[in-house]
Amino acid sequence: MGTLACERANQEAARDEAGGVFPTADPLKASAPLPFHRVLFPYGFPLHVRANHNAILRAAETCWGSYRRIFREPPLELRFFVSEASPNQVPPAPVFRAQANLLTIVADGNHYGCCDLAAGFGFAYVTATAVNHADYLRYHFLESMAYSLLDTRHLAAIHAACIGRRGRGVLLAGESGAGKSSLAYACARRGWAYISDDASSVVLRKQGRTVVGNPRAFRFRPEATTLFPELKGPLHAHRGKPTIEVETKRLPHVKVAYEYTVDHIVFLNRYAGNDGSPQLTPISSRGSLKRLFQNPWPSELAINQHRDTAIERLLTAPAYELRYRDFDAAIDLLDTLIPVDEL
Repeated sequence: MGTLACERANQEAARDEAGGVFPTADPLKASAPLPFHRVLFPYGFPLHVRANHNAILRAAETCWGSYRRIFREPPLELRFFVSEASPNQVPPAPVFRAQANLLTIVADGNHYGCCDLAAGFGFAYVTATAVNHADYLRYHFLESMAYSLLDTRHLAAIHAACIGRRGRGVLLAGESGAGKSSLAYACARRGWAYISDDASSVVLRKQGRTVVGNPRAFRFRPEATTLFPELKGPLHAHRGKPTIEVETKRLPHVKVAYEYTVDHIVFLNRYAGNDGSPQLTPISSRGSLKRLFQNPWPSELAINQHRDTAIERLLTAPAYELRYRDFDAAIDLLDTLIPVDEL
């Protein structure tokens, strides 16, 4: 006998013992009340967050409270249930798996979630222990689920930082360790607008090369403090690596933007040449596609065609390789991408 059948048999037995009066059961917790509700706008898109614990909304506010609505798309929805279980240790990092339109996020029997990528809906069950470890909750569940829904409904994420000046945006692409975050911050210190430090997203249903990002914070490796002494903060575990997260509101010299048009794509190459002179060399944007964009989602999703079209639009921008060692010399070269009459 299946689990639901056993549950039903137990309910019927209890009802018989109680003289035929038995309250409506909810074995799947499908009708559990979610009294806390907030509408937020990650990347400018509406997201409804519902929960049975206000701490979920506070964490969501930390992630996206600074955003305002930019796009008039149908809203996404996330529901969070916080159970009374309280394990002593922080739960393990979850495993992500997807088939067709479904994405599952499973850490253990008390921490798991599911997203319908086609419908723009997801729910998760976590414990108070996860809620009390805000970094774990935000990175592994809140942000991962919201960005997965956005990336399969409205956006195409690319592994690149984004900076801009006078309305002209530059994507800084490269492998981990190429210096995307550090160079983006160095540019921000020289007056460039900061849009994103390592994850930028192309807007699917908007003409042109519109990119959105999350300028709420910079994330650096600990060694960045030797380059920029003003960057101080507690260490966090981000993608399994020690990371310093510095909120841009603590950096009054940094200008931020949530949306920009990309005019150039620059692939970073930190190198140790004989004289260390920086070089900015044009390259084929077509040949750089695999370096810039990877699509992790199931092939059955209808959105994939729109994602391919958006990346094709992005690749109409000129592409370059920037070989550099020194930030200031590299920024001098990036400045040459802005026409003189716009400086």
